[in-house]
Amino acid sequence: MSHLLFEPVLGASGDMTLGALFDLGADPAAVTEALHAAGLDGFTLAFSRRHGPHQVGYGRCEVHLTGQAHGHGAAHGHGAAHGHEHGHGQPPRRGLSEIRRFIDGGHFPARAAARATAVFRRLAEAEAAVHGVSVEAVHFHEVGAVDALVDIIGSCLALEQLAVDEVWCSPLPVGTGVIHCAHGILPNPAPATVSLLAGFPVVRRAIEAELTTPTGAALLTTLSAGDWSGRPWRFHKSGAGLGAAELAAGPNLLRAHLAEPLDTPPAPAPGAPETVEVLECDLDDESPEVLGALTARLLAAGALDAALLPVQMKKGRPGSRLSVLARPADAAHLATLILAESATLGVRTHSARRWTLEREETRVETHWGEVRGKRVRRPGGAVETTPEFEDCRDLAERRGVPLRRIMAAAHRWEDA
Repeated sequence: MSHLLFEPVLGASGDMTLGALFDLGADPAAVTEALHAAGLDGFTLAFSRRHGPHQVGYGRCEVHLTGQAHGHGAAHGHGAAHGHEHGHGQPPRRGLSEIRRFIDGGHFPARAAARATAVFRRLAEAEAAVHGVSVEAVHFHEVGAVDALVDIIGSCLALEQLAVDEVWCSPLPVGTGVIHCAHGILPNPAPATVSLLAGFPVVRRAIEAELTTPTGAALLTTLSAGDWSGRPWRFHKSGAGLGAAELAAGPNLLRAHLAEPLDTPPAPAPGAPETVEVLECDLDDESPEVLGALTARLLAAGALDAALLPVQMKKGRPGSRLSVLARPADAAHLATLILAESATLGVRTHSARRWTLEREETRVETHWGEVRGKRVRRPGGAVETTPEFEDCRDLAERRGVPLRRIMAAAHRWEDA
């Protein structure tokens, strides 16, 4: 598995993310070609390497829009989306559904498309929460939408070029003071950025600048599996994305490292939540046999969990709600599987945060034989070992012993 570690030194924005990935070796021309082929026009990508103090080279990526040059570094980029109704004379704007259709029709690699969709959904959810509107009522200004499409889809395409399986990110920096933007004067960090950073480690810098933009926060929090800074790693290759703003406090950089872990990845623990996607649909015209087979297929295809819940549907008919928990990168192909294997006409999704306990696979010896199990570390330090049901059932049948005796014998507690 390939790991990429983001290190926001003093900034995190969409163009800085692109710059760091291009500096690592992703191809700007290939990203541009893929976006143009999908029908996104009116922009060019300009990537160069700039030299900072002591002649250290950094990658700098600028998005140039038709009729205007636009390099939106760490001190820029706020206000790409909002939930206000669009008044007379304003430029056209794109909603989340239009952006989803663009991504779905873009013939991008499946994982890149799923990642980009998850980032846009999270960005729209944050804006919707700030403005008190529905997610579908959030619209991206036409100029801001092109910027966001290039930054977000471009970053996901670059990750695919680099064959990155898992992304990690150290604490994101936030500045002080206020931000001047199209909506007026806002506290720093902006409300949408605060919403996006909920549950993630941040570090406050005494710098009066917007260090982490909403687009940067949406990208890094959605894609990140957690904070990498407390684990040992071996770096293989590094790149750096330079922001447009000149900061007296230090280099306005987002670094990225291709690395391998030197220990077993810990499961997220309370206080370090991870982002997951919840896929749901309601069915009242499907047989129990088909639904049971579908949940098994979803789990085999990578779903973290799949459950069927009883619901009452229109005209009082009993039905079932299929609820699936998925990693963001797996959501698109699991939704496709649901649409192909069930009678539903649509699948709704939303992002959620979850806390999980540290666990590991183990084997448990009983008087009648060995079974597989899981060792789970509970809050307070106690370790519980729970046996796998199928192993216990098979052992009970082979040895002619009641199943509950096997399960009771294989269940263990170890005090802290």
